[in-house]
Amino acid sequence: MNTIGSRMLMLVAGACAILAAIAGCSVIGGGAFIDPRNAGAVDNRADAGSDPGCTSRELVSTGGAFPRDAQTLAVRWTGYANFELVYNGQIILLDTYFDRGEMYPSLGFKAADVKRADVILLGHGHVDHMSDAASVGARTGAVVVGAPVTTEKLATQNIDMKQVRTVTGRGGEVLQFKGFKVEPILGRHGEPPHDVVEAFEHALKTTTPPLTAAQAKERAEIRARGTADKRVVTEGTIAFLITLDNGFRILFRDSGGIVTDYEKAAMARVGRVDLGLIAVSAAFLNTLTVQRALEHMRAYRPDVFISAHHDGPFNNLWRPTEPLFQAMKEENPALVTVSRVYREPVCFNTNNNIERVAYFAGRKM
Repeated sequence: MNTIGSRMLMLVAGACAILAAIAGCSVIGGGAFIDPRNAGAVDNRADAGSDPGCTSRELVSTGGAFPRDAQTLAVRWTGYANFELVYNGQIILLDTYFDRGEMYPSLGFKAADVKRADVILLGHGHVDHMSDAASVGARTGAVVVGAPVTTEKLATQNIDMKQVRTVTGRGGEVLQFKGFKVEPILGRHGEPPHDVVEAFEHALKTTTPPLTAAQAKERAEIRARGTADKRVVTEGTIAFLITLDNGFRILFRDSGGIVTDYEKAAMARVGRVDLGLIAVSAAFLNTLTVQRALEHMRAYRPDVFISAHHDGPFNNLWRPTEPLFQAMKEENPALVTVSRVYREPVCFNTNNNIERVAYFAGRKM
């Protein structure tokens, strides 16, 4: 299977009847959903325009359309490790780093534009993961879930703590919501070697202009909305196993640290996931970060892997995903790897899950 975006199977309108016999195609809401593990069928854009919930780059949380079929899962990456998941009328936000400052490329929306969310899952409390959780949570009334060190920070901000759920990820915690459940699993934050940190800081200093006084003030205000507590590494990073009511499983992990015993135990119990939303690197894509991502792939065994946390400031410190995807597919040729631009939807027909994940990518708008 080729990486999405590198090769594309062009299908003509009306071809779904033929593909049903040879590629596992089914029609939901007028759009064709293709099993990515059949016949090299990676992408279908010819028939993608019929469902705005799977074609528009407008987030549902900012007023965009829901998918027409309630069993369709719509996934949109919104920079760093942020995702919007939409399923069965529910909106789940994974991390909330939206107002990042003018040194970062625009996401196409502001935190104030987010008018609706039902659940916010915070992988950890660093600023580039939780900075807008309080404001978005307060405005939407969403349930906000995080580790103790994360919710301690939320308690200092403008949000009703009755909305907040503190989890440890050490087992036995299951949060039930309409149409899905969430199991928090204690992970571990990435710990890049000192030379990698130095190289990243050097690149940032030499390839980006110095901050103006206004930019420095803005950055300080944004950073104040997250925590630098050292406990984030060992007890403040949570992986979330999200299981839809039909059994479709999603694993969200927003940092590239080692796979923990808690994660191994959870995966020994469930076996595999249908979709992995996993941070690949917070600095440079190097041997260590590729190794960590491969460890995550082996642990979670996703059918589809969507990368995250590979964008950076000023458009010039983005990490390329191709070397990572190449290494993954060398080891697991059946893995579908996905990299999308901000807010571009990827939709899944979750009814075809467990043994066969049906995959459909919306047309870029």
